[in-house]
Amino acid sequence: MKKADITSIFLRGKTGKIMRRINVKPNGGDSALLASGASNFSPEELDIDDSDCHPTLCCENIRVRSGVRLMLANYSQGRQIHMDYEIDKAPISFSYTLCERIRCTMHNGLGPPTVAERVPGDGVLAYLPQTNGTIDIFPDRRVVGISLHFSVSAFKTLFPSLPWCLQHLDKSPGGSSTAKPVFQQSRFGTDTFQVIKQILQCPYTGEIRRLFFEAKALELVALKMAEWRQRESAAPSALRSRDIDRIHEAYYILLTRLDHPPSLVDLSRIVGLNRNKLNHGFKVLYGDTAFNLLRNARLSKALSLLNDSDLSLSEIAFTVGYNSQANFTTAFRKHYGTPPNTFRR
Repeated sequence: MKKADITSIFLRGKTGKIMRRINVKPNGGDSALLASGASNFSPEELDIDDSDCHPTLCCENIRVRSGVRLMLANYSQGRQIHMDYEIDKAPISFSYTLCERIRCTMHNGLGPPTVAERVPGDGVLAYLPQTNGTIDIFPDRRVVGISLHFSVSAFKTLFPSLPWCLQHLDKSPGGSSTAKPVFQQSRFGTDTFQVIKQILQCPYTGEIRRLFFEAKALELVALKMAEWRQRESAAPSALRSRDIDRIHEAYYILLTRLDHPPSLVDLSRIVGLNRNKLNHGFKVLYGDTAFNLLRNARLSKALSLLNDSDLSLSEIAFTVGYNSQANFTTAFRKHYGTPPNTFRR
């Protein structure tokens, strides 16, 4: 194999050890190269191998079909992890966070680095060629999440009618290291949460398990595609880089002040954007209004506390900003379709 045929993502801990590589062949097919080396490559197969990861970072890596991988994370994490990464060509990835807090920095040479904070309830669509940065996973009792990774050719075969944010890939068959990067973060809804829960609680084994994961993976993308279709009739106007940074800052402020958040007027004053532009920016970058993002973040934090703490329901309600347990229970049931106490049975 020629050196030019290999594209790598490197994740390093404090020791600098290579923890993961993703390799992409020039024809758009993807294949794996373990850190220790490998000689056989299967075209059109995306493979992410974590066999050399730090023990606390290992995920289950499942090939659901040619060009499609599902990664399941469900492990204990007691200390903060810092990693560096580099991407040349890239898969199209969908990531869903349930019980972890992650901060990512991304730099592709087109401007200043972008910083994104992910908390339980966040979903991310990413296509990041020619990108490097860092990932910080913060201490928590449990880390729970899933991610889907599609080679560009596999995604275009499965979903030939690309959403507006990925339509530029039609001009670069199989993906291109010079294609425009995409990073969209938003809160996911009840339908998506139910599918994720079904994936994590899959009762099957063997080939039936793989088929189940394939069906659920496609269902997750279908839900995201339906969301895109609803928004495509009015594609968002471009935001300036400076405004994007301020909107990310505003979102971070909401996440860190769930119990006593600023009003939209105060928040816009803090970050230096007018109220209308700030709310528009939330819709563009996170798919919803500031009010709904705050509510969803509160309920996602509550879900994490239900799973990972011994706090009572009333204590959780007050921690995430509700004045009464009854109001909290009503909002939780409406969002997740089940009362909060069912998560402790």
